[in-house]
Amino acid sequence: MNDALISAVAALTGSALGGVTPLVSNYLIQRGLTERELLTRELTERQNMYSEFIRFGTSVYVKAITLEPQNGNLDDLVALYALVSRIRLYASAPVFKAAEDFAVLVTEKYGNAAIPVEILKSAALKSRVDPLSTFSTECRKELEGIARRHHSRKT
Repeated sequence: MNDALISAVAALTGSALGGVTPLVSNYLIQRGLTERELLTRELTERQNMYSEFIRFGTSVYVKAITLEPQNGNLDDLVALYALVSRIRLYASAPVFKAAEDFAVLVTEKYGNAAIPVEILKSAALKSRVDPLSTFSTECRKELEGIARRHHSRKT
């Protein structure tokens, strides 16, 4: 082969590689940023939904055990089960099961004779009662697992 031809092919190959390298590099960087953004969004959405369930569930639970239901108003139970259904869309099986179990507990308490707040306070302080403990624990495990899986894919 001609020396001039070899030089020309080498120059063209070098230029092509030099031009493709930034494209590949930018693609990989952008893909990493997109994955990180999607993970952050997913974790934030789950945390917000789980926090809403804990806040609202606590309120409904306390109402269910301390107040007499008025005129069969079931709005709180409907809203609680709507949250459980939203959780079903995103959550792992253990998180969903814990949310469902809590909703069943609230439903069982709903309509029973109300207990005085003093008795509730005394019982909660003595036995450290937390009806949402299982749900909270499962949520934390799930969120940590998602973050761990993402981190292990990067390394």
